[in-house]
Amino acid sequence: MHFFRLFLLLVFIDLTCFAQAPQLPAMNIITEKAMNVLTWTNQYDGVKSIAVQRSVDSIRNFITIGFIDAPKKGVMTYTDEHPMPGRNHYRLSVGFAGDVEWNTNVYKVILDSAIIAKSVLGAIETGTTNSKNNTNLNNTTTTTDFYYTPSSRIYTNPYTGHINISLDDAMKKKYAVRFYDPEEKEVLRIARISKTVLILDKNNFNARGTYHFKLFDGTSLVETGYVTIY
Repeated sequence: MHFFRLFLLLVFIDLTCFAQAPQLPAMNIITEKAMNVLTWTNQYDGVKSIAVQRSVDSIRNFITIGFIDAPKKGVMTYTDEHPMPGRNHYRLSVGFAGDVEWNTNVYKVILDSAIIAKSVLGAIETGTTNSKNNTNLNNTTTTTDFYYTPSSRIYTNPYTGHINISLDDAMKKKYAVRFYDPEEKEVLRIARISKTVLILDKNNFNARGTYHFKLFDGTSLVETGYVTIY
């Protein structure tokens, strides 16, 4: 009984710590249903704005995906409903009076493209759509991001970075796949896929980035999509 009470106490302490949003420049990020939820506590007075920014390389090319005008002190959240498959790096750009601006810590989240595909499929099957869960935030629309619906057959493994090819009927079909770089130049071709599960080493690609693929059954195009190499 003493051990059971101790276990419940430890669980309660752990959940309490998890629920507390850290103060800036720190923040928490959790993934729910293929969406990344950011939480933080603004402990400052006189903050003019907070911009939620995301990058795929963590060093440069941050874009603003959400914006808070004249935020108040307290806990805030932002839900990135369309994260990129693979790596997503997040930070907050905090603006103060007098044109003073600084950035928070950068946090990395790796999202499996297969999880996104399952989430999209589940939403279609149930007829539900994702609802926004942002506090004092207005989403901004940008054309610099590239979004796509990941394939459930050809996708990036988030733990290894390699490409998983899963074809249950590979033994009955004459599958072949071709990969293209952003300029649509062919960089890799597999003339025949004879296994139901094939792991393609990421080192076969020229560099990091998003690659277009075409899956054929003989001469018939079966599927076209994209994978991310990171």
